[in-house]
Amino acid sequence: AIEAARGARELGTELEVVVCEATSKCCSKVKISGGGRCNVMHDYTKPVKLLSEGYPRGQKQLLGPFARFGPEATAAWFQAEGVELKTEKDGRMFPITDSSQTVIDALMNAADREGVQIRTGCKVESLEHSPEGAPHRFRVNTVERKKEDNPNGGVDCDYLLLAPGSSRLSYQWAMGLGHALEAPVPSLFTFNVAEDMIKGLAGLSVQDAIVSIPNPKKPKSPLRQQGPVLITHTGVSGPAILRLSAFGARVLHELDYKTTLKVNWTPEIEGGVDGVLEQLLEAKKTDSGKGIGGSTSPTFGLPRRLWQAIVHRSGVAEDLTWYHVKNADLRKIATNMCACELTVEGKGTFKDEFVTAGGVTLKGVNMKRLESKSVEGLYFAGEVLDIDGITGGYNFQSAWTTGWTAGRAVAEQAASASSE
Repeated sequence: AIEAARGARELGTELEVVVCEATSKCCSKVKISGGGRCNVMHDYTKPVKLLSEGYPRGQKQLLGPFARFGPEATAAWFQAEGVELKTEKDGRMFPITDSSQTVIDALMNAADREGVQIRTGCKVESLEHSPEGAPHRFRVNTVERKKEDNPNGGVDCDYLLLAPGSSRLSYQWAMGLGHALEAPVPSLFTFNVAEDMIKGLAGLSVQDAIVSIPNPKKPKSPLRQQGPVLITHTGVSGPAILRLSAFGARVLHELDYKTTLKVNWTPEIEGGVDGVLEQLLEAKKTDSGKGIGGSTSPTFGLPRRLWQAIVHRSGVAEDLTWYHVKNADLRKIATNMCACELTVEGKGTFKDEFVTAGGVTLKGVNMKRLESKSVEGLYFAGEVLDIDGITGGYNFQSAWTTGWTAGRAVAEQAASASSE
């Protein structure tokens, strides 16, 4: 909305831009993002191609919009609006105030400066595409207008930008205007695991692990991610798990979130089970007199409590000395170290992340302009599209990029129409 108004003025025309917000306040998702700190975006200094790989859906299609208004331009926009950003070690970017209100104030001040009308408590009930020859292309039927004694309860407009998030109603509007929909399913979630092995390990993390789940459609190509894994009270979480949930969103939905998670806790040891076994056999020689689960036993880079849980799961007593552990049992330990199978019984939630995979299919959208290919004057931005990213600022980046691109395209179309 901001770019539509600003861009139109820059191009020599004026647009009356109205935002219909159903709730009493704008930017509710911005408010709670990052625990109230607002993870504005991901590290803009990284190559765009690398950043695009953080989108399970929309990876290739976003490259065009990123060329127009990408991460670097986004950071510059916020800085110009007085929002100083900082980058944390994991690449997430936050305002230096650590307050989402800083971001909200910047957005609202920019909207006010550009003359954008924001109508809160203005719930949209339905959208209509006007017949050919009508004075305006669209009618937006709102509860607010009915309260204002408008008998038709409608707002007429020539350009309509749908950016209502991932609500069921927004999908119905899109379909009602002739667009196909990729059925929405959850993305970015934790895995519920009730295995005895990880009970009592809540809060323990492994900084580098490989996690994978079977892919029924491609049995020889399991879905796989690598990175930190966190054991929780209900199962497993952490960046690697969240990425796996995002890239495997549809597969996991089809499996009803019940599958087998395979974890390689020691990816730095090469050679798979045999490679790990080789190191265990060496420890049997050098640490023969130590208890395998004792406080002085080698743990091969694993947290000691996790190592002890692996030993226990393999059926080996913790007080048994390395010398007395059978080689067959060492192989069991090696298997649980690098090919540990955990039964996933469902999905959990990740903090305040509410991300869906699915939405308006991108084949029906001109991604250079975010305009419908079939309905002139209809634009899309944000979660209503079949675009979603991993955690770390990727989803907000998609919202900023598609919103700016669509707004600019509206301004260009309005300026072109006014000059005719």
